[in-house]
Amino acid sequence: MGFEEVALERLRRYRRAADRALALSSEAEEAARRFSERLFRGLERVAGLAERAGFDARAAREGDLFAVRLGAGPEDGALVTFGVSGGAAAETDEDLMHEELSRFVLDPSGYSGRIVAWSESIGEGPCQVVAVYRDGVWKTKGVLVERARGRIDDPDEVVDGFCLRILGRIADLAAPTEWAGRRWAAERYPLPEFSRTGRLPTETRWLR
Repeated sequence: MGFEEVALERLRRYRRAADRALALSSEAEEAARRFSERLFRGLERVAGLAERAGFDARAAREGDLFAVRLGAGPEDGALVTFGVSGGAAAETDEDLMHEELSRFVLDPSGYSGRIVAWSESIGEGPCQVVAVYRDGVWKTKGVLVERARGRIDDPDEVVDGFCLRILGRIADLAAPTEWAGRRWAAERYPLPEFSRTGRLPTETRWLR
């Protein structure tokens, strides 16, 4: 066989592998997107109930971002923003691993899509991560809900119950309940920040 024939055979093998990887990644990404739609609807519903319960609660969506704000008083509130990540990749966090996989499996058949949440009340990094697999399994870890799992086709009551747990933690960020408290942050207190807000930095301490 000449060089061109050998090269074409190898490149066609690469093309088949690329098609498979793209198809499997797309399935995981689509599963995460479908679950995000249910999650956002559930958060919107529970935020409406929080409004009826006396909180200043608002939920709004802009593109792939979904924000929930919960206010407990004129100056006491918390904002959490959720985003659906594009693409999919192998999950190496053991808390988020699919039960049938290991962190050493990098094959696209085990890829997960991700939904991520951030809150300035907690820090710059994500405060919640949800891994969603192509077979419909989802698992989560983070500050809002330490650990949870389910399937994207779970009944609305299950998904809404998960959203209620999230709203409960956001309420703790706004004004700590019996499950949380505030403490002075250990970091240095910069004068510019104090000049801007009139406050020194604090952080939420979760009571397990």
